[in-house]
Amino acid sequence: MKILFATQNEAKLKEAMDVLAPMGIEVESLPIVLHEPDEGTMAEVAEFKLKQVLEQGYDTVMVDDAGIFFAAFDSFPGVLTKRVFDRIGYKGIRKLLEGEVRDAWFEGAVAVACKGQTAIFTAKTHGRICDQIDDEMIPNRAIPFDRIFIPDGDTRVLHDVPLEERLRYSYRRKAMEKMAEWLKKLP
Repeated sequence: MKILFATQNEAKLKEAMDVLAPMGIEVESLPIVLHEPDEGTMAEVAEFKLKQVLEQGYDTVMVDDAGIFFAAFDSFPGVLTKRVFDRIGYKGIRKLLEGEVRDAWFEGAVAVACKGQTAIFTAKTHGRICDQIDDEMIPNRAIPFDRIFIPDGDTRVLHDVPLEERLRYSYRRKAMEKMAEWLKKLP
């Protein structure tokens, strides 16, 4: 089976290929620009993005949306993750979490359409924001929080976890595995 992945993020595309290929699903890039709302849940944003893709006439397609959440703040930054980081960077994150609980989680949603049916799958990766945040760190623009997020069960920030081990912690992998099972059950 072949599925289009509506994303312009090469890291997300590679991860989808790595996760889905062993399940017999070939992932092809669909690099289109999608509008992202600045409110709602990850699932609602993914559903909104999927509707945009379907309105353009594509089928057998998936989209995703993800964000980080700080336990110290209700539903924040969530869907605003990229916008918040772009504006305040590591310095702002350090100041925001000063004196606060450092527990955090990534949450992602994968929305898929196939054979006229749609579904949304969500997953989380729990962990914490490290105690030392260097304002001068150079972020990976696609995943800036990988330099400061320590997943539960590890002592390293995600950036220091070798690529072949990262899938073990991936919320996207978890959601895509659920999606793959759903796709297999379609008539």
